[in-house]
Amino acid sequence: MRILLFFLCCLLFQSCKTTYDLVIKNAKVFDTKQGVTLDNKTILINADTIVNVVNNNKSLKGRKVIDAKNKLITPGIIDAHIHPTHFFGDYDAAPKYLAEDSLEFLRKKFSDNYLPFGITAVMIMGQPETWLKPILNWSANPSPNYTDIYTVGGAFISKEDRKPYICHIMVDSPLAAKQKVIDYYKMGIRHIKLYWRLRSPEFAAAFKTADSLGMKVYGHIDNGIMSMDTTLIIGLRNYEHLFTIVRNVSFDETDGRNYEIWMNDFYGKNNWDSSLSFFEQVMNETRFIVEKKLVALDSLIDNLAKNNVTFSTTIHLLAEKFGLTYFSNPNNKPDSNWSKKQIQRNADNFKVFMLLVKKVNYKGIKIRIGTDCPNGGKAALSEQVLLAQYGFSISSIIQISTINGATALGMENKYGSIEKGKKADLIIYDNDPFDNYKNFLSSKTIIKDGMIHYYQ
Repeated sequence: MRILLFFLCCLLFQSCKTTYDLVIKNAKVFDTKQGVTLDNKTILINADTIVNVVNNNKSLKGRKVIDAKNKLITPGIIDAHIHPTHFFGDYDAAPKYLAEDSLEFLRKKFSDNYLPFGITAVMIMGQPETWLKPILNWSANPSPNYTDIYTVGGAFISKEDRKPYICHIMVDSPLAAKQKVIDYYKMGIRHIKLYWRLRSPEFAAAFKTADSLGMKVYGHIDNGIMSMDTTLIIGLRNYEHLFTIVRNVSFDETDGRNYEIWMNDFYGKNNWDSSLSFFEQVMNETRFIVEKKLVALDSLIDNLAKNNVTFSTTIHLLAEKFGLTYFSNPNNKPDSNWSKKQIQRNADNFKVFMLLVKKVNYKGIKIRIGTDCPNGGKAALSEQVLLAQYGFSISSIIQISTINGATALGMENKYGSIEKGKKADLIIYDNDPFDNYKNFLSSKTIIKDGMIHYYQ
């Protein structure tokens, strides 16, 4: 009788065990916080949330079960700097409003540029204000079928005589800047972007108002309107585009004359100022600063590191112009008129830039994927490959792609790591990037909000 009772109790215990919506067993989980892989793990998922990550256990049951067969699993990638105008139309081609009867189509069109590549969340760093209502609705109602989307609204600029770009919002006084931040907050926006064309009074008012409301603030600091040193004093800690670091090194008239001589030595006198593309100019400036003003550059980097700042990457967009990426957009391809000497010059300049990026990372400045690019997810994967080609470890690349972005966006409670309570947004790699960095481009299974998507 006792044996029978024991047997019945065992059956009852087994029947009462939790059945999870999705169980992923035999997983090699990447721990983004420690930068290490954990073998023989099982990920337990209910609905859109990770319930737990445990050691393999054959008794665990799931309505769906994936045997990962020791494949690498990472959190979904976060692209922390994108623009919807890349997909819905820009400048004169942009619609004033996103048509009500096309919203589902547009959301799918947008997401199809990201989710198949493993990008499960993005941050818009500037958009037309007339598009805010549907995009905020998408943000408030995430779906397992689509990439999660967040927005800063329009990027802030000060009053100008010219018509503002459609992704910018003009504020004509500190009071107007303060009020716009408050208006955005009331709409549910929790992040704002301050563009380089925002002058000091409006910049300080916008930052202090956003900070008082607990909003995250991001700055594109460039072209001498504001400096990184000044914005650090105001309180800014999240910056856009790594290339802007060199453009914030102090540059006086003597430096300007020396730069002109330096450029003339290669391009010829008065043969470069207007003929070079923006990206060529930036890379030449980078090389000059590294070669001729390294002390000032290192001082700025040390100050940034001391203040625990973060930067978005935007390296694919630069490398693409010089033919250094695994794919290219026809609108950003190398100039067919470049000589072999110019092609080599551009490649050498980009290498100098990437060595600078490595130094920035080594100093402890957190960098995050932020493509600012019309190629969506392909550009994010390209950035992973570029980072590997120029000496970044696979572990650091995955962290740059996941937890660094989540933390900079203030969303590390939802994204960026595989652990209890986080969103069930995962990438299962068919081929391991730790074996070959080109496997970042390999086929993969994407888990979005607990739903399985297979992509080749």
